Amino acid sequence: MKGRAILLWICILFQNYRKCQSDKESELLKKLLDPDRYEKRLRPHSGGDALVVNSTMYVVSLGPVSEVDMTFRVGLYFRQYWKDDRLQFTLRNSTMAKVKNLESEKLVLSQDLLSSLWLPDSFFQTETESYVHEVTKRNVFFRLHGNGDILMSMRVTVTSRCPMDLAYFPMDVQACELRIASWGYTSDDITYQWLYDPATFPIVLAQDITLSNFRVINFTCRSWDRELTTGNWSTLGAKFVFGRNTLYFIIQMYIPSTLIVMVSWVSFWVGRSSVPARAALGITTVLTLLTLISSTNANMPKISYMKAIDVYFASCFLFVFASLIEFAAVCYLDKPQSAPKIRKSSMKNRDYEMSRPPAPSSWHPSSNSAMGPGGQMQAAPSSRSRALDGSYSDFPGRGSTPYTKLKQALSNRLFNQSEKKRFNVGAIDRFSRYFFPITFFTMMVIYWSVYLHKSYESKAKMNVQDQ
Repeated sequence: MKGRAILLWICILFQNYRKCQSDKESELLKKLLDPDRYEKRLRPHSGGDALVVNSTMYVVSLGPVSEVDMTFRVGLYFRQYWKDDRLQFTLRNSTMAKVKNLESEKLVLSQDLLSSLWLPDSFFQTETESYVHEVTKRNVFFRLHGNGDILMSMRVTVTSRCPMDLAYFPMDVQACELRIASWGYTSDDITYQWLYDPATFPIVLAQDITLSNFRVINFTCRSWDRELTTGNWSTLGAKFVFGRNTLYFIIQMYIPSTLIVMVSWVSFWVGRSSVPARAALGITTVLTLLTLISSTNANMPKISYMKAIDVYFASCFLFVFASLIEFAAVCYLDKPQSAPKIRKSSMKNRDYEMSRPPAPSSWHPSSNSAMGPGGQMQAAPSSRSRALDGSYSDFPGRGSTPYTKLKQALSNRLFNQSEKKRFNVGAIDRFSRYFFPITFFTMMVIYWSVYLHKSYESKAKMNVQDQ
């Protein structure tokens, strides 16, 4: 019973202590923020040296990185440290002059009091859109130390500009910088610096950060005075270097376009007589490649220079189109002399033979001839059959067998002459079976060697600039 009474007294004393402590803090805040003592419209050290504002970042999310808008998004805890001697305090029962370690004393203030304090007017120079998270409450906290040191942290998401050079896309490396400065105070009033801690870097990335199409190669920070017409402005810069993941583009773009080119080579093994099959194959490959190119460029910005993927697509289209042109050339050169031309040549030679006088040896009286009036020989009527082309099978006064042989000889002669003039088009297909693959794979070796080397040089150049 006695022990319970002692415990009850201890609880009562502890509650009274906490109540007294709370009342003491409230009285302290009223004293610190007294308008007669504290002017929130003036910065610390007003009229004196520039106020140093140290900053750090803890990046919780990165991305997406947009090539179309040329922007990138970053979510971070933005922390600012500065000192305001007007807010020095102590919670101990002694004067501040006697307290040696005022830094150990601190007050965590509600964000409702921020409107009563002077705060740096920091903003993100390169932002296109930004906001402070407000779920479940506005994500800002304020910590005040006894020696006047202040820490303010807020969770913000910033969408920032990121000018990109897409000449080596999709093997490119992009550097995106987030810049911070004061809106109204020049470097004579506020100097921004990164807070370098021996244990940590001013910028820290969360371990679970992942991006869909990029990887973070490097990140650096710098501070400098930016000269404008309105004065010199202290500026902070946080640069993130992104390297693009090329596996997605290899699977979705490079491999399909390469297979389309290889499919177009199948026509070299299809017979020349299979015109519909070769025509359908050539046109299908051309249209399929055009569709792939259009779908790829639909998600890219409208830039005025060629990207690395455009060079590859253009080379593939050139080979596919060349295969179609080769098919057209084979069909044209393989076409025999048309029937009307052969018929016209045969009729001309027949008319020429008819206009020549008959050889003496071929004119002998026979049962098919008779003596006409005046003692002249007169050909007896002979039966002649009319062909489909309008010609007759024999001439008057001649036997059918010699003329048939003559006509056959003339036709064979014309056909042989036509065959001699025709080009050996089969050699074109045989040559193309080796020429197209060898040339295409040689182009691929040159393409990947050049652009991978340029991508490596670009990455090395950015690392040198960051140093």
